[in-house]
Amino acid sequence: MVPPQAALVHRKSLLGVRGACEQVWGQEGSRALILALPEEVRQRTAGLHPLPDWLPVDDLIAWHVAAWDGPAQRDKTIMAEHARRTIDHGFGRVKRFLLSMATPHTLAPRVAALWSDEYSTGRLVTSGAEPNRITLSLRDHAYVEHPLMSWIIAEAFRYIVSLTGVKGVTEQHTARDGTLVILLRWR
Repeated sequence: MVPPQAALVHRKSLLGVRGACEQVWGQEGSRALILALPEEVRQRTAGLHPLPDWLPVDDLIAWHVAAWDGPAQRDKTIMAEHARRTIDHGFGRVKRFLLSMATPHTLAPRVAALWSDEYSTGRLVTSGAEPNRITLSLRDHAYVEHPLMSWIIAEAFRYIVSLTGVKGVTEQHTARDGTLVILLRWR
């Protein structure tokens, strides 16, 4: 049962994580990861039953923590690959194609709308758009206070910007005063 005021994430994000787990670690690794999930999360998210449209953000966090502590073995390179595959599965071919036709600066104004399509909480804004740089700020979301998820979402945005075709995309992020600030740069 989902608490009535829980922060929620759209099921496509969880489907992306599940698909990435199987792609990166195969069926055996995915099964081990699923067994490492808290029982309530496993029952709600890992069965063959259809997922509801919205799930607690904490369920998505639990999947990432289980991946990090389990098959990724706390290796940032492996976990970054998992984050990229999650985006690929969650976005689908059409969105990836549309991203390839965008630029970081045409994408930036749409960031808030894209965020609210995926999450019921959190305020994501873009600022400081310069020729080869964009700053994103996230407030009022569980990822801000969770170091692994702060890094995962920063890597996800880094990868999304790279899908526009710009080269050498890097990210730096920091959480302070209830805000996660992500600086994205490219060549």
